[in-house]
Amino acid sequence: MKHVLFIAYNLVGGGAEKALIELLKRFDYFHHEVTLCLLYKEGVYVDEIPSEVNVVTLYDERDKFHYKSFRKYDRHNNAFWLAWQIWKKTPRWRYDSIISFLEGYPLLFHSFITLKGKKNIAWVHCDLYSFHWTSSYFNEMRTELSCYRKMDKIVFVSHFALENFDKLYKIDVPKLCLYNVVDVDRIKSLSTIGQVIKEEGRFVITAIGSLKEIKGFDRLIRIGKMLKDDGCSFLIQIIGEGDDLDNLVTLRNSLGLQEDIRFLGFMKNPFGYLSQSDVFVSTSLSEGLSLVICEALALGIPVVSTKTAGAMDLLDNGKFGILTEHDDLSIFHALESIYDDLNLRKEYARKSLERSKIFNAKDVLDTVYEILD
Repeated sequence: MKHVLFIAYNLVGGGAEKALIELLKRFDYFHHEVTLCLLYKEGVYVDEIPSEVNVVTLYDERDKFHYKSFRKYDRHNNAFWLAWQIWKKTPRWRYDSIISFLEGYPLLFHSFITLKGKKNIAWVHCDLYSFHWTSSYFNEMRTELSCYRKMDKIVFVSHFALENFDKLYKIDVPKLCLYNVVDVDRIKSLSTIGQVIKEEGRFVITAIGSLKEIKGFDRLIRIGKMLKDDGCSFLIQIIGEGDDLDNLVTLRNSLGLQEDIRFLGFMKNPFGYLSQSDVFVSTSLSEGLSLVICEALALGIPVVSTKTAGAMDLLDNGKFGILTEHDDLSIFHALESIYDDLNLRKEYARKSLERSKIFNAKDVLDTVYEILD
C-alpha cells in the first residue's frame, strides 16, 4: 500500500480544483491510501471528495479571520510556526509521495514538509511566465524558486506552460507535461441530462470560468456590444461565480446588454448548455490548461480563444480552433467570422471532435501512478 498526500488550497469552482476531484474519483484506492490536505475545507467540490480520501484541514472555516492574518503576516514571518502546524496535522510521519497540486500556498506548505515525503512532486496548472500570480505569496522570487528546487519532479498541464516556466526559473529538476483527466464519454453523457432549449434565431456564445480578472470576461462583454452594434442576433451565456460578478453585471447594464448577456452562476454540470452552443469562447489573459476548452472539444463545439499557453497547446497553434490576440478587436473578428459562416462552424465542430481523441483518462492515470511509484 502506497501512502500519498495531496496538498491543495480549497475546493472552489476552479479548473484546477475540478481536475483534482476528477483525478481522485478515479484513483486506485486498492493500492494507494490517499490523504488530502486543504488550507480550509470549503468550496463547491467538497461534497464530491471520494469517501476513501482522508481529509485534513490546516484551518477551520470559522477561523477565516486568523487565515486573513496569516496572509498579511505569517506567510513571510512565521514560517517555523506554520511548518509545525502542517507537520502535526498531516497524520503520517512519512509518505511515499507528497504532491502540491497547485501553485502558491500549496507549494509553500509542501516545502515545509518535504522530509516527510520519499518523493516530492509539484503540479503547475498555469503559465507563471505570462502571469506570475503567485509572486505575492512569497517575499521574493528566490523563495519560490527554493520551493521548486526541493521537488523531485514538476508536472505541467501543458507543454507551453512547461516551456515558459523554464524562461522564468532555470532549475535542474525533472519536468514533464501531463494533461488533466478528461473523461470524454462522461462529458457526453452528462450533456444529455436535463433539457436545455436553444433559442431559435440567436447565435449562442458560451463562456465558463471563475468570475475574476484573469478570465477576461470584461472583454467578452465589450465584444458583445460590438456584435450588437454590428447587427448580430446573439446570446452570450457566462457560467461561473466569483468576486467580479457585480462589476461585470454593472458593465453589461451600462452597455445596454441585459437581453444579450446572461450570468447563469456556477453549475456542476454545465454540459447541457455547452452542447447547445454555437461556439465556446475563452478570453483569458493567461491559462495553463483550460479544462473547459477540453470539455468543449469533447462535445464538438467550435472554440475561439485568446493565445494562452493552454489554448495554444490544446488547439495545436490554431489547427483545431481559432486563436486570437488579446485585444477586443481580434476576438470580435474571430467571433464575427464564425457567426457569418455556417460551413466554418461545421468545420471547427469537426476539428473539435477530432482533437478530443487526445484525451484518454486511463493513460493519464497510468502516468500518474508511474510518477508516484
